[in-house]
Amino acid sequence: MKKLILVLLLGFTVALGFMSSAQAAEGDLIDLYPYNQIACLEGTNACTQTKLGDSNWDFEYYGHRYHVVRGGARYVKDFVDTNSNGLISSLEMTVLSWNAFASLIINDTEESVTLSTTNVRVDLTSVVHRMYTYFDAAGKLQMFEDHIGTYYIFNDGADNTPANADWRLATTAEKEAYIAADPKPANTRLTHIRMKLDPTDSNGYKLEPLKYLTWTHADVDTAVDTNVENWSTIIAGNPNYVTIPAGWTVFSFGTNDRGTLNTMTRDYITTMPIAMLDNTVAPMQTVYTPQPAVFAGLTALDDDLVTPGVNIVVDYNASFDLSNTVSASWVNMFDTNGKIINATEKLDFDVEISQDDVVLETISFTYNEGTNSYTASGPVTSIDTSVFGAGYKATYKVETPEGDETEVVADIVIGVMPPKFAGVANRYIDEGTYVNLVQGITADDGYGNSKTSSIQVTTPAGFNQYSPLPGVYQIGLSFTHHVHFDGLQSKVVFKGVTTVNFNEQTSLNADIDINAHPSLAVFTEIDNFTTAGTAFGSVMVVVAADGTMKERYDRNNWEHTTSTGTVVGDAVLFAAWQAALTLAPGEFILTAHGSTHGPVLRAANLAFGDTVALTIGYPEFNYDIVTTASYTLTVDDVTAPKLMVVSNNYKVESNAYANVNQAILANVVAFDYYDSASDLSMYVSNNGGMTLTPGTYTVEVTVEDRAGNATVQSFQVTVIAPKLTQAEVQALLDAQTLTQAEIQALINASQLTEAQVNALIAAGVYTEAEIQAMIDASIADIPETGCGSAINATSAIFITFSLVIGASLVFFIRKRS
Repeated sequence: MKKLILVLLLGFTVALGFMSSAQAAEGDLIDLYPYNQIACLEGTNACTQTKLGDSNWDFEYYGHRYHVVRGGARYVKDFVDTNSNGLISSLEMTVLSWNAFASLIINDTEESVTLSTTNVRVDLTSVVHRMYTYFDAAGKLQMFEDHIGTYYIFNDGADNTPANADWRLATTAEKEAYIAADPKPANTRLTHIRMKLDPTDSNGYKLEPLKYLTWTHADVDTAVDTNVENWSTIIAGNPNYVTIPAGWTVFSFGTNDRGTLNTMTRDYITTMPIAMLDNTVAPMQTVYTPQPAVFAGLTALDDDLVTPGVNIVVDYNASFDLSNTVSASWVNMFDTNGKIINATEKLDFDVEISQDDVVLETISFTYNEGTNSYTASGPVTSIDTSVFGAGYKATYKVETPEGDETEVVADIVIGVMPPKFAGVANRYIDEGTYVNLVQGITADDGYGNSKTSSIQVTTPAGFNQYSPLPGVYQIGLSFTHHVHFDGLQSKVVFKGVTTVNFNEQTSLNADIDINAHPSLAVFTEIDNFTTAGTAFGSVMVVVAADGTMKERYDRNNWEHTTSTGTVVGDAVLFAAWQAALTLAPGEFILTAHGSTHGPVLRAANLAFGDTVALTIGYPEFNYDIVTTASYTLTVDDVTAPKLMVVSNNYKVESNAYANVNQAILANVVAFDYYDSASDLSMYVSNNGGMTLTPGTYTVEVTVEDRAGNATVQSFQVTVIAPKLTQAEVQALLDAQTLTQAEIQALINASQLTEAQVNALIAAGVYTEAEIQAMIDASIADIPETGCGSAINATSAIFITFSLVIGASLVFFIRKRS
């Protein structure tokens, strides 16, 4: 693609050779894209921010190429001073499409222009731009303004009053001294600035500090001094206004250029004062990339909105021609002198009709500027609408004066408008709720005739529409539309009176011998006729394009009738005539043999100049079109999972679990009708202040499924002291220091096993009766065996003890010998 480089009022191209603070490779430019994403400039789906589009203008300066977004380039030639006050207000200029990005204003007119403002330039860019750069006709940066960024400046003047100050950019040493100083020196500042080249100044430029977010001098109180002429030591007149001399370009930066969304652009902007003072920096250039032409009106021809692309449906056996409502246009940015015109111009274009990649014909469309319309070079003749389902392509082609080509392909299909569904969309319902699978869905034959009642629904195996289970299901839809076209009888009408029917399938341009063909035959193409066999009784009539008999050859008598009369030939002359005969456009031949159809062609019934009307028909047509669609049905899980408490008298030894949550969760079991156990989230939602020290706590457990349904259960947890170890009990036995109260406490706490109790008896610490009394004190009633059997003392103690300790962990200790 060619590029046009506009160097305002120069008329020649300046070679690029940027050297920037970013140290790009020589000859290379650092590209600055919106959001630092080329996809956002191009408007593709890879963009993670806003898809902006491209203005096709680039701003190239100081080793960088800033890509201006769509609608970001404006031209002074389009600004109109409607009130003739010598100023251009925001209402008299074009507006930005995306005000958070840079604005490029090019003044390639012969006059200076001043942009007025009523709100500190906010109205000029919709959202205020806080950095402005001004480039002269040669691309030299002449002035820079920044009322939000800060720069170190130093005053060589007598004091800081606007009249006596002489501000300049601070040196590195002055900057470091200012940073280190406390208090800060009055002759150095970190502030917002406006600076402008001035060859009369000893520094080569003038600089003034600006107030934060204003365009006025920092040391001027505008509330006191209301004379705008005093608000700047650099700009004559109102410093809020923007003056663009003839040939100059103003480039201002938006919010997203200076913020964290694009640090590359932000850092680039702050180098402008350095670039301004560097005489080795190449001039700024604004570069426009011409764009290919675009077609308009093609999408309006799309008959099938379901199938991607442009699809033109031609009715079976109907006539067809290309629409002349399609147009092609491009943006011509420059006139022959290189001045910006930014004009949209219509172009001539071609349409290639092809089938199976073979171009059949080309129709050219010529634009008439006077009538603002297109004229086709001729009608479409290559599309046969008698073949149902036949496909063609119409390729629209246009080339701009810059040589850029555009092609758009439209598919042409012979048949009927495609039957279609409407209202098919993904759906969501709650589980267990009856669902009408075709609710809101309609179907029609493509011409508005309803086919909704014939919709067939296909569901996955096991799906129950009356009480669906949670899940994601693909619902299939289909309907069949039967297409029928009545046939048209092929016939020949002689002199408007006599009609002879024929079968176009067997008698039109057929490879036959006339003398063996039982009916009237028609030849609109000459090839098969010149080789067709004939015999005595065969007769042939040539019909002119105007529908009258042109000539006849009768094998009965070898008579050959033409406009000059009738002559009698012979077999040789006839053979020569048949082989040499040609057909002009619109002409055709009728043949017959024998007494059935031959007479209608002979002299007795058909004279030279009599009318002969040919109708070529077609058979009836039947076809079933099956249209399908589908949607996703999501059945939401609305049933909370089940959460069961294992024991309502839950006791846990203090040393049985590593932490409180494990101890609590060990007493619950959860399951769900839809989600697996691994998909459930079960957690302690309230531990009741529980610790692993003896005591009773009320806790709460919650379980959630993937759909967010939750169940909560609360219960009590009793933390008890752990059982004595074998060694601990044995030590007590050996020492014989257990008191009755201590043993009673152990029994009550279910901390003695049968073996341990037997050991106490065997060791003589307590008698069986004493132990039994302790157990009786723990459990009021001892169950009967129910069978009258005798129970000795030790067995009774064991049975009772077993009832006390239940399923407690049993520790076995050896009996002391």
